[in-house]
Amino acid sequence: MSDLISPDELAAALAECCRKYTDEIVKKVEDGIESIGMEARQEVKELSPVFDGNDKNISKGAYRRSWACDIEKERGEITVTVHVKGKHYRLTHLLENGHLTRLGTGRKYYGEFGKKYSQPVPHISIANEHAQKKAEKLLEDL
Repeated sequence: MSDLISPDELAAALAECCRKYTDEIVKKVEDGIESIGMEARQEVKELSPVFDGNDKNISKGAYRRSWACDIEKERGEITVTVHVKGKHYRLTHLLENGHLTRLGTGRKYYGEFGKKYSQPVPHISIANEHAQKKAEKLLEDL
C-alpha cells in the first residue's frame, strides 16, 4: 500500500520522477561527452606530426605530447576543450592549414599563383569530425 499516493501528492510525485529521470539522462550525457573528449584528445595526439629535425631547442614529439583536454561542468552544461598546452599552440594553425615556406624550403606543393606552400597536415579537423559524429550518436541513442 506504500505505492499508493493521494491526489494531493500527485504533483510532487510526478515532479520527483521527472527529476530522477532528468538526473539519469544528464549523468549519461556528461559521462559520454567526457569520454568523447578524451578520445578526441588521444586521436589528435596520434594524428599529430612529429618533428624529426635536429634542433636542440625542440625535443622530438614535443608537439604531439602537448595535447590536453579540459572539462568544465557548470549548471547542467558541459564544455570539453581539446587544446595544445605550452608554447606549441602557435603550430596548430600552420600545421593544419599549411603556410608559405621561408625561402622556398621544406615540404613543398604549389598553391595559387605558383607560390610554394608547406603541405598541410590535417589532424585537428579529422578528430573534430569524429568527435561530432560520436556526440550525435550518443544523443540519438538516449
